[in-house]
Amino acid sequence: MHKGRGFAPDSLEGLPIARIEIHARTIFDPVPPGRLSHLYEAANRLHIRTREKTIRDQLLMTPRQPWFVARGYESRRKLRSLDFLEPSVIHATREGDSAIVHVETHDGWSTSPEFNIESADGKRYGSVGLTERNFLGLGKAYSITYKELATGRSRGITYSDPSLQGTRIQLRYSASDGATGAGNEFDVGQPFYAEDAPRSYGFHWSRVTSIAALYQRASEVASFNRRQESWSVSGGAGHRSGTLIRRIVGSFESLDRRYGPTQIEDSGVPVEFTGGEESLRLRRIMVEGRLWRPRYIERDRVNGFKLVEDFDVGSSLTAGIGYAPRLLGSSQDEGFARARMAAGVVTPIGFGLLTTMFSSRLKTVPTETVGQLDVRFVQQSDLGQTFVIAAHGIAGINPAREFEVTAGGLNGLRAYPLTSVAGRKLWRFNAENRWTLADRLFGGLTVGTVMFTDAARAWGPGSGGADWFVDSGVGLRLSLPQWSLGQVLRIDLAWPIEPSRNGERQPVLTFGSGQAF
Repeated sequence: MHKGRGFAPDSLEGLPIARIEIHARTIFDPVPPGRLSHLYEAANRLHIRTREKTIRDQLLMTPRQPWFVARGYESRRKLRSLDFLEPSVIHATREGDSAIVHVETHDGWSTSPEFNIESADGKRYGSVGLTERNFLGLGKAYSITYKELATGRSRGITYSDPSLQGTRIQLRYSASDGATGAGNEFDVGQPFYAEDAPRSYGFHWSRVTSIAALYQRASEVASFNRRQESWSVSGGAGHRSGTLIRRIVGSFESLDRRYGPTQIEDSGVPVEFTGGEESLRLRRIMVEGRLWRPRYIERDRVNGFKLVEDFDVGSSLTAGIGYAPRLLGSSQDEGFARARMAAGVVTPIGFGLLTTMFSSRLKTVPTETVGQLDVRFVQQSDLGQTFVIAAHGIAGINPAREFEVTAGGLNGLRAYPLTSVAGRKLWRFNAENRWTLADRLFGGLTVGTVMFTDAARAWGPGSGGADWFVDSGVGLRLSLPQWSLGQVLRIDLAWPIEPSRNGERQPVLTFGSGQAF
């Protein structure tokens, strides 16, 4: 586990910053000795080092502002969140009546494959892609993906800029196209980029045209055409008082949604999946408030290997209400409510995180009501062992026709096909024990192994009355922390316990570029 380090004593608190000195190191600096040193040197030559301005644009401090140790910690978290560099030092030294801030970072290899693949019953499903997180050292990111799922094939591209023209404005655009439809999404604005950021604003637009498929017992039983276009504008204000952060955001949201008539693929299709032409127009005014008391801890070996990871174990409550009047163009007068709560705990044996969310359209009776709960507990030892247990629950009450939740090989139920568990209410549980077997082999490779158990069950339309699905298995984890920050090659072999698959208990292979749940 890692503790905070690299900061100046409290005696420098509040001193004005005279200048900020940035030392951006390349991937291997220094180059590890040994037979592979020439390979590391070649990687350094091929890699374009992060530019000093890219780092400076992300720091939460500028010259003439006062130096605070807490702001240094927050800047480190912000730099780590970029996923292409590791801030090894942010500290201050005195120069007369001022502070000099020293920032040192190490780059990671920013071009990496992304994949998540399941192989079972002679079929392969999943996604592959390529992501560049730090194009030309400017911090801009793009990715291309190819997906082959039960619903068909699709291709997509995404571009994001965390600091548009050196400002706090962020931009993101994504587009996809495939056998089942096409989509576009665009976001631009200035979020609450720091804990004490005084304001935020943004614009969001998305459009999706697709074929929505609904499943029962791993088979598609119904489908219908779907078209949805939405946009929103928002603005917010924030204030920090001691350890408590208060924020309020106002927004105007527009939604146009159309469903076509259901095409029935199976005689046993649930009646809730059927329907004719259906249109919805919403023009909604929203007000949302948040109370947040952050408390960050630093750990490693949780989602990755040998790199610092940040977890907020503080408490947060967000609640919002909205109204969509017919006067503004809505299909009818209706209300809306949503809420989110997060909390954490640190104990002598580990730490836990809880998140719960709720949303509902409020008409004569609540409709399209969705609730979700996620719980995770992490226990670690000094012997390179990490034990993770997680629970995920989600339920829809009077949901939209397209609403269905699934579990399978690509989302935490590793011995069963993609949509084996489907319904409108779902619980999924995972337990995984991970061990680090070897650290920095040949100067870079870290190897680990895991044992795991998954369980999931769904209720309601689409579940087909199925009981719990349970599997167990073993896996291998490989990581090159200096080459690709946070990336873990996951290879899992899972056996179905209950029920069997087609009367057999053959293992299923899944692998990906991140953890399984």
